[in-house]
Amino acid sequence: MTDWERRPGFDLTGKRALIVGCANPAGAAIALAFAEAGADVALASATLDGDEVMAAKRASKAVEKLGLKTFSQGWDVTLPTNVTVGLRQLVKEFGRPDILVYNADGPLLKESTKVTDAEFGNTLQVNLAGAFYSARSFMRELGDGEGRIIILTSILGERGVELGTAYGAARGGLVGLMANLSQELGPRRVTVNCISMGWMEWSAGAGPDDIGANRLVRFIPLKRLGKADDVTGLATLLASDGGAYLNGQVFHVDGGVMGHL
Repeated sequence: MTDWERRPGFDLTGKRALIVGCANPAGAAIALAFAEAGADVALASATLDGDEVMAAKRASKAVEKLGLKTFSQGWDVTLPTNVTVGLRQLVKEFGRPDILVYNADGPLLKESTKVTDAEFGNTLQVNLAGAFYSARSFMRELGDGEGRIIILTSILGERGVELGTAYGAARGGLVGLMANLSQELGPRRVTVNCISMGWMEWSAGAGPDDIGANRLVRFIPLKRLGKADDVTGLATLLASDGGAYLNGQVFHVDGGVMGHL
């Protein structure tokens, strides 16, 4: 049999990653997957909500148990100065990250005429503006280095549903942000991609993961809701050398929903 050399592929040894947003399980799952691939992983909550801050700390402890360097912070991504200062502190104590994953998620399912100005503003700030602030600060710290930006979004930014106007607008904005950043940063050897999630176990209004009891699941070709681990393989690929030529793309992790009429 001909000898052959295995490509590094999913190996993240020597890389430093920053995960922003732990309000849903995808953030912690990606952090653990990156650590298992050899990366040091820092986490920051996207809000100062106590549950999310604690979720970031728990994920950091899980990374530490694998013997990797880690760090956790509480951020408010709606405040650009908070993001800038938080990242500078992180660089001093953890090191400069070369992978950024933005996973902030502020869902809002509500009739458009009943959405208040404050609710709409907060939805845009957490889901969209925070991604811009985080990416901008990340690039300032990265300098001339090679890097990866992975933005987690939702298929509701591309496919409309009842009550999803405010949330869908914010999530759709992330696709535009990604597309333009990918063109701006590509020449600097920084790739930018989106992972667009379908109905996951934690999605607002998703209901039970049982095809007999959940009408929504009947319209998902794989006949189940998504799990956090369904996102981790793709995220690791996009962060690794194996994904070095993937740029400016939206990858759907949705069980086939976007292929359904």
